[in-house]
Amino acid sequence: MGTLSALTFDLLIVVVFAAVVYIALRVAQSIFGTSSKKAAATEVAAKLVSYPTGSSAVLRRRFVRALTAQHVVMPSGERLAFSDLTVRVAPEDLERLDPDGDLDRLGEDGARLYAAHAERTGWAVPRQVRVTVEVDPGLRSGWIPPARGTGRADPAQRDRRPAVGWDAVPAAAEVPAAPQRPAPRLDPAATASFPALVPDLDEAPTMNVASGLRLERNGRTYTIGRAGAVLGRLPESPVTFAEPEVSFRHAAIRLQGVQWQVKDLGSTNGTTLDGQRIDGDDWTTIHAGAVLALAGVRVTAALDHAGTVHLQGLTRH
Repeated sequence: MGTLSALTFDLLIVVVFAAVVYIALRVAQSIFGTSSKKAAATEVAAKLVSYPTGSSAVLRRRFVRALTAQHVVMPSGERLAFSDLTVRVAPEDLERLDPDGDLDRLGEDGARLYAAHAERTGWAVPRQVRVTVEVDPGLRSGWIPPARGTGRADPAQRDRRPAVGWDAVPAAAEVPAAPQRPAPRLDPAATASFPALVPDLDEAPTMNVASGLRLERNGRTYTIGRAGAVLGRLPESPVTFAEPEVSFRHAAIRLQGVQWQVKDLGSTNGTTLDGQRIDGDDWTTIHAGAVLALAGVRVTAALDHAGTVHLQGLTRH
């Protein structure tokens, strides 16, 4: 008799739980304007994942941890710092880490932090440390994954000072400056045009220049910043989407090198590029004139010219 009562009580709990979930999904359907409960559940999950977590101070600590946890442990027990590290951050977090959204300055600050931490803990430190900060629209706000490190110091460069604990890395430590190259010989034929207009110059440094990306919809043009963007019904989307079939966080766009790329973020109704469905696990290159469709809602990509610029005679301000 007691066993039957316990089973009845457990069944009642399951029924009540199922009813609560059903009601919650119906409410989510009405809020997000979706056609199915599955789509409503996806929108709720996307909303929770995209919600910023932690203050700016917490985010900065996560940025430091993403860097300072990376090093190489040799069989002898020697610990070697990396010479090059890459950190990825979400677009929403860039301004929280640097008010001006300056990726180069943020990378320089990260290099100083990493080098200072390596010296304080007694690792072998390279003569020069470089940190590259990349904006990844596919990351959720508030989460900074561990940095990727390449290259490493020579064990002979190990700092022999005893390692000490630390609560915050002092900003006073400086990374040794790179040796200055002599100014290149001036050539009257050198210009700041693209390589098709400039002869090859052995002594002239060059730099790849990425194109600008604009998305056109309903006669309006939207410029995508170099930090990339998340497209969807979220308020931060540079292109406005009011259609309920478009997910809150539908697709992400980023600048990788000199190429613009797009990736589906697990949307309910999918993303296509020129009619081909995009795999959500990979980034797909966007070419000029490509038609990007979010759940069938079309936008057209327009690209400015890209190429290689000779830097001879140019000065940095």
